Amino acid sequence: MPGILFIDEDPVAASHPNRADICCFAGFVRLRQPFAPGREVLRWLDEQGWVKGPYSRPGYAQLLDVPVPVETWQQFNNLFDWEDRTGDGRSGAAYLGAAVRSFFAQGGRRCYVVRMGDPVPPLAPRSVRLPQLSRLLPGYPAQFSPSPADRSSWSGAGHIFGLSDVSFLCLPDLPDAVAADQPPVEVPADPPPAPEQFVECSTGEIAPPRDIALRGIPEPRCDEQGYADWAVAIHLVADMVSRQRREVQFVAAIPLPAEGSDAERNLFGYLVGGSAPGPLGAALSNSPSGVATAFVQFVFPWVKSPGSAALPGQTEPGDGALTGVLARNALTRGSYRSAANLDLKDIFDFVPVLGREAWNSKAGEYTFPERVTLLGPTPSGLRVLSDVTTSLNESYRPASINRLVSAIVRAARRAGEDSTFEVSGEALWGQLRERLNSLLRGLFTAGALRGATAAEAFNVRCDRSTMSQRDLDTGRVIAVVQFEATAPIDTISVVLAFQADQQVAVLSEGA
Repeated sequence: MPGILFIDEDPVAASHPNRADICCFAGFVRLRQPFAPGREVLRWLDEQGWVKGPYSRPGYAQLLDVPVPVETWQQFNNLFDWEDRTGDGRSGAAYLGAAVRSFFAQGGRRCYVVRMGDPVPPLAPRSVRLPQLSRLLPGYPAQFSPSPADRSSWSGAGHIFGLSDVSFLCLPDLPDAVAADQPPVEVPADPPPAPEQFVECSTGEIAPPRDIALRGIPEPRCDEQGYADWAVAIHLVADMVSRQRREVQFVAAIPLPAEGSDAERNLFGYLVGGSAPGPLGAALSNSPSGVATAFVQFVFPWVKSPGSAALPGQTEPGDGALTGVLARNALTRGSYRSAANLDLKDIFDFVPVLGREAWNSKAGEYTFPERVTLLGPTPSGLRVLSDVTTSLNESYRPASINRLVSAIVRAARRAGEDSTFEVSGEALWGQLRERLNSLLRGLFTAGALRGATAAEAFNVRCDRSTMSQRDLDTGRVIAVVQFEATAPIDTISVVLAFQADQQVAVLSEGA
């Protein structure tokens, strides 16, 4: 019947705990009006304890500060009015919506969306936009306040503590929040009304489409203060991930530099720094604004797609698109394989288009594609040109290596959770060795590890030689995993500590 719309709502299925393709997006987007969350979404939120009980959230019915599982782009589009930024029908789209759209367009199959409220207007001053970061990153700029042991503190990006199947984290609103203030836009006056005249009656007039393209408003760009604020935010997330959620990769877009600035003239050199190290030139542990770590993957430049048409400058950050490519890579080829040279779908241009000079730009001993994941045109089409982390450690610079280590740590965490109440002894140690050996044999068979035999490719030890008497007395089980990755690097050793509180700590790692 006309006027009736039937929407099939599939139940929210539990994902396999070893999946390596799921992303968590946290940001700002409006709800569809009138809004009614689906029955299956509400059931899932209830099962997770967000509807009733000690950890219930008052805003769950408005999907506020709760993780919402999304399986398809259509499901997201049914829930969120991402093309109406402020509710007036003319203010453009939300960056969160464009990022999720690009994630699915590139091949992603599942994500979680944490809505932290409605977006601010596109021309809001930085004094209004910057405080939004304290909602995405509770405690910003001093420290990241959510704790994995305190569920009531999980907010914004902190929800990854409760999403054990998440492998990637994206904050699409971050570049816009730290950008410099936009110059005022001159709005032309309305043309004078046409003189009245007689016309024949029509059966019905078609309303003109709403203008949501934000024509005349350029894309957000960063000045020196903006890059400083951005580096602090990246550092807070990276520090949290490195200490408490090591299976998660933080994928972030580098903000566009302000026109005429030092960063625009040489972005890579600006980020690495000179006598005073910049964000890329300082290790995570050595500076409050250092971001050089295996747990952060930067992407540049920004991209143009059908979903970015309603954004300022009709351009979106590339983090949503890259995460979709990484998800597709994990599903079709294995997360331990490099995503370099994979094709980009649904994208038709870049801002800026990097030329040979930018590609070959060098700061210290590194070139741009050695520290930043770059996107660009090739004779074979638009592709991912490099797949790297920001790490200063050469062994952990290939992003595929960190994803391989994350897969091993994820499996180890599951083994530790299943063995929490077991007595530490030969039986438990043998059980953990067998589970880790089984995982590594599977990776060896799949081609993730190199060697003529499994014995050459990896080695697992979990016995009295890996633990002290103090470890035994405190209930800590330590396993040492050594493996030869297929990538051309040295042997990697990872020391895993299975704690009594169900946490798995990585005590040391390196070549």
